[in-house]
Amino acid sequence: MRVPISIIDRHIHLSQIDAEKLFWAWYIFHIKKDLLQSQEKLCEENLILKWKNWEIKNINVILPFKKISKVEIFESDKEILWNQSNDSYTYCWTLIGPKWSVYLNEWIHIFQPHIHMSVAQSKDFGFKNNQIVSVKTHWKEIWLLGNVKIRIKDYFEFDFHIDRELANQAWIQKWDWGEILR
Repeated sequence: MRVPISIIDRHIHLSQIDAEKLFWAWYIFHIKKDLLQSQEKLCEENLILKWKNWEIKNINVILPFKKISKVEIFESDKEILWNQSNDSYTYCWTLIGPKWSVYLNEWIHIFQPHIHMSVAQSKDFGFKNNQIVSVKTHWKEIWLLGNVKIRIKDYFEFDFHIDRELANQAWIQKWDWGEILR
């Protein structure tokens, strides 16, 4: 079964409380574009994630607000941010905005490839929420990615999310597609 591919960059889903600290109360974010998932919007605003002497710039802000702020970064970023002797991801990171900065006491996540689909599509296609599948791509060379989780919600649009690093490794470009293997 074919699935369209969306390429994702480092990003943050902000809580409203953190957004007001990082920017200003009543700040109006500038929407760069609507994302395929019907409720999500990519903003022009970017933040900096800092840990000790290291920093990652250009963390994209995605709306709408969430209950807690959650940053999603690339696999290669964990070498900078993680203490190799401890697997806990809840270190004292600083998120820097134009007005102020906040300490993140919540988790920072390594982006995991996943497939979105609606409840109706999952019934039609025969998939369950959190089911693990593999995806094969066909661009330039065949590339297989295993351990891909299916996420199902009423409002989801059918697509396969991978991060920019994986897309570059597999020669995947915008508007490419993959094949779901059970």
